Amino acid sequence: MRWLNKIWQILIWVLLIGTLGLTLGFTEKQRTSIICNAIVVRILDSCQNHFITAKDILKLIEEKKYQIKKMPIANIPLNELESKIINLPHVYNAQVYTTIDGQLMIDIWQRTPMLRIINYNYESYYVDSEGVLFPLSDNYTARVLIASGNINEPYALYCNKKAIDAEQQENIKRETLLDDIFILGQYIHSDSLWNAMIEQIYINENKEFELIPKVGDIIIEMGDTSDMDNKFMKLKAFYQQIVPKINLEEYLKINLKYKNQIVCTKKNTSYEQ
Repeated sequence: MRWLNKIWQILIWVLLIGTLGLTLGFTEKQRTSIICNAIVVRILDSCQNHFITAKDILKLIEEKKYQIKKMPIANIPLNELESKIINLPHVYNAQVYTTIDGQLMIDIWQRTPMLRIINYNYESYYVDSEGVLFPLSDNYTARVLIASGNINEPYALYCNKKAIDAEQQENIKRETLLDDIFILGQYIHSDSLWNAMIEQIYINENKEFELIPKVGDIIIEMGDTSDMDNKFMKLKAFYQQIVPKINLEEYLKINLKYKNQIVCTKKNTSYEQ
């Protein structure tokens, strides 16, 4: 009887495989007969950013001369179209697929800016949380941390690189601050207190970092990006322990560059804490 059970098992598998083959064949035949009747573009994070619109994607399809509507969905080059969309500078990711009722679906996620850089030539561009540089948009301006001042970093030189890798570019024969700007910006962005408090990073003529808070007319001198944990710990202590006892409007600068101390400069004198 054991051999009979084996025969039944083999027959069942043959029937299953045959049924699957017929189903797949029918599905593929049905798919080749489905005509595309609509293009649906969904910007899935449009409540956060508005860099790109459905109109922009439809314009790309038209400019690239893709034949989409009234074409069999099986003939639409989904992978190629998806690659074109992902290569748009404001797009973080995209998925392109078709439905059985003849719709071409394009789902898009945009890049989320962390920092906006304004270089010494007043050229401006964004950096996202992964360090990817991308240009401004005519559609939308994001309210994010700004880095400005003595920044000699043109967008064209770094647009195919991440900010953190800027120092490694062989064609640059000078020191770049782009990686340090990104590190400091990332530190501020990742902390809810500093992200809410700091409005601007400024690079002075000595290539040192200064922070401009959203409230108050005071400059926070950081120096370089070394020992940031300690520097921000001192800054937090200053606001928690010293600010309640003084009139902050009387102060011009807070210097965090020196180890284990805060140097506060009044508008006409200075003292150390």
